[in-house]
Amino acid sequence: MAALAAIFNFLALNLVLLIASLPVITLPMAVNAATVALHRWRDEGEDSVVAEFVGALRSRPPLRTTVLIGVPLAAAAVGVAEVHHFIRGGSLTDRVYLGLGFGALLITLMALGYVFLLTAREPGWSPADLWTVCAGLAIRNALVTGPLFLIEIAGATAITLIDPALLLLGVPLLLLQLMKLTAQFGLRRAGPKQAP
Repeated sequence: MAALAAIFNFLALNLVLLIASLPVITLPMAVNAATVALHRWRDEGEDSVVAEFVGALRSRPPLRTTVLIGVPLAAAAVGVAEVHHFIRGGSLTDRVYLGLGFGALLITLMALGYVFLLTAREPGWSPADLWTVCAGLAIRNALVTGPLFLIEIAGATAITLIDPALLLLGVPLLLLQLMKLTAQFGLRRAGPKQAP
């Protein structure tokens, strides 16, 4: 029965995450609420994940959450568009811009896990402090957690492109959980002096 309850909670939380993300502007708030619900479910044993999701969605200030999480998500989207644009160019300048864009995209993608984890744990961050800490953690842990973040994101993207119906079976929530675990590992690895 516990396994069935866990499967139901996972699928229900994934479904409300997808529904809340349908209008693109609410994606940062939905991701944050799902991360909070995951944190309370796994770390605190709170079993009513949909109620936790709705509670987190209502209790967190929408504009603040959108800024804290939405800006790094938008930066990742801009990075993907930039890499896509410059990959087609053949000049030396295009190659330099491609390298710079690819580096910035990698750091942004590696920092997203820390952004999700830290905003779920402590919503009181100022945007500049949060982004600075997360980028620092991403750079500091680039050789250890960086590849893990990239494998998680690439795997979820590939699975979704192969079969979009898998979005309904938990790919977004699984990606959030894996990124949360990787970010926790990165925070432990950074040590108490370097972690926030």
